Amino acid sequence: MFDMTYFTPYEAAPSLFHIYEPGDVHCTLIVGRERALLFDTGYGFCDIREAVSALTDLPLTIVNSHGHLDHAGGNFWFEQKIYIHPYERQVYDLYQKEKESLMDRMWSLYQQGKKPRPWPEGFDRQDYYSYKPCSFIDLTDGQVFDLGGRIVEVFFFPGHTRGCVALYDHQSGLLLSGDNLGHSIWIMFEQSAPLAEYRSCLCRLKDSFDIKGILGSHYGGIYPASLIDTVIQCIDQRHDGNSTIFTHPRKGYKALRRKVPLTGVPGIKDLYLVYPFD
Repeated sequence: MFDMTYFTPYEAAPSLFHIYEPGDVHCTLIVGRERALLFDTGYGFCDIREAVSALTDLPLTIVNSHGHLDHAGGNFWFEQKIYIHPYERQVYDLYQKEKESLMDRMWSLYQQGKKPRPWPEGFDRQDYYSYKPCSFIDLTDGQVFDLGGRIVEVFFFPGHTRGCVALYDHQSGLLLSGDNLGHSIWIMFEQSAPLAEYRSCLCRLKDSFDIKGILGSHYGGIYPASLIDTVIQCIDQRHDGNSTIFTHPRKGYKALRRKVPLTGVPGIKDLYLVYPFD
């Protein structure tokens, strides 16, 4: 195994690794008999290829859940083309331009003792600020990746952004949800899908797959499949009286936030849904 001083893998299912990065995000590696698939590449503060190569030497397919920096920022470490929904190419470019403000906030939280150190010693922030070009291939809804005895299927999932995708691993029954399912769900950005469209996708998701559990990008464990019903109920029962004002910590614009109890998730008591004013 590689030196776990930065990336930390957790085997959530046989040959399926949830890889933690100190910027508080996870990438996920699925290994078949003939190929492996990496879902997201993290911030790119450290070379994620080292983590992947320590876990498998198989040919690699890379898929971005969406274009935000914490999910696609590490794309530049790879020379190959990366699969992403076409809507997300613009999001990727936008967040390449927001690196400095995002990193300033991360460093501030670290200095306040609220977050771990986000990048390793010797990291060159000025070099990282530069635009990191990469080559993309368009993803389609229902696209299938055959890893050799292991099928991974793409689910087009507009919500957090309009071009979000999830992956369903047919072997383990786990759904890789990116930022679209978790204990803190933000459907508040200019690039987000309408809340009604997101809800419709949640219903379609339940009908499409036999989901045994959910791997979100910002939680190290496995959410129960019942999380989907909890989120749908949270959406359906929201109103101004049970929501509070939420202010984006970097950009300052406002949205609504609803908090509901969340059961069956170790270390997490509540679910937060952030959504725009009607």
